[in-house]
Amino acid sequence: MKVKAAKCYEDKTTNEVAEKKPVTDEMEVESLRKEIELYKEKHLALSEDINKLEQKKQETVILAQQFEARAEKQEKNLVAKEWSLRNQDEKFMEKIRSMQEENQKLKTREHNMKEDICFLKKETEKLEAICSSGVERKMVFKGKLIDNFPRCGINAKHQIRYLVKGGTALIVFEEASVAANIIRKRHHRVPIEECYINVKAEPVDLVVLDELSMDMNRSPRKILVSNLPAAAESEETLLDKLELFFSKSRNGGGEVENREFLEDSRSVILTFAKEGVAPQLVEKKRFDVPFGGKETHQVCVSPSLDGNITRSVMKNLLSNRTVLITGIPDIKDEETIKDLLEIHFQKSTNGGGEVQNMLYCPEGRNSVAVFEDDKDVSS
Repeated sequence: MKVKAAKCYEDKTTNEVAEKKPVTDEMEVESLRKEIELYKEKHLALSEDINKLEQKKQETVILAQQFEARAEKQEKNLVAKEWSLRNQDEKFMEKIRSMQEENQKLKTREHNMKEDICFLKKETEKLEAICSSGVERKMVFKGKLIDNFPRCGINAKHQIRYLVKGGTALIVFEEASVAANIIRKRHHRVPIEECYINVKAEPVDLVVLDELSMDMNRSPRKILVSNLPAAAESEETLLDKLELFFSKSRNGGGEVENREFLEDSRSVILTFAKEGVAPQLVEKKRFDVPFGGKETHQVCVSPSLDGNITRSVMKNLLSNRTVLITGIPDIKDEETIKDLLEIHFQKSTNGGGEVQNMLYCPEGRNSVAVFEDDKDVSS
């Protein structure tokens, strides 16, 4: 650099000498000194620039190292996440396989249950056919009377209502053979004090249910309310208080469309105007109902069943120990005629035997006799 500077200085001096005046040594030294100072300043500036660049380079290297470390860390995280996702995927696939196997097992179980249901249906039909196949039953009048024919109702056991007209009697003998002898003889002469009455012995022909098929369904709008309080209140009062309680929405009820008191079981059937009320009441089962005063009484709510008769077969059945005596005139009071008939038909000389039960209905009246299963005689 000094040589080049000197050369430049020499050229410059030569030109200046040529143009102006000769330069002395002192002037040349001063000029060189200024030139040197100038280049020192430039050198210093370059050194500062180099230091700054070096600093920037170090900072850049540090940033590059930081970015590289972050990139490496991110790569490790991505790899870890990838492995985690793979594990989760494998677990989900295993769960799906398990669910598919469980689903297959459930389908197999459903198929087996359907087969079992079909089998049970067939067995039930067989049992129903056996139970309703017209097995011969022995029916007998046991002295039970009712005032009139019931309007509705089905009894689980055989219970036949038989209309006894005026001027007739029903006599139940302990032995079926005695009843058969009396019927076989047919016409009988019964002494009444100093005279006789002629009566006729006839078999009792009952119409019984031989076969019955029903469809039973749970009613969507009816409930059966049982466990009612003792008969301290009238039937209408009980019905009013039950309707009032179960018609309120806060008790889970709704508008009551109809109500029916079942006297034989002392329970009540309530029919609601809308569906959906009955199921929620049945689910709760028990309710504390105020029937008067501050005390309440807990009643039970259960489903009500609707039954539709799909098929019924009736048949005639003779009561083997009961004889119908007809043609009895009203010439004496009821107790006297009853005693005379019983005395006559108990005598073995008249073909009779021990009388177990007897019903006499005078002329001008009607009675209803109830025939039930004869448990005293084996089938």
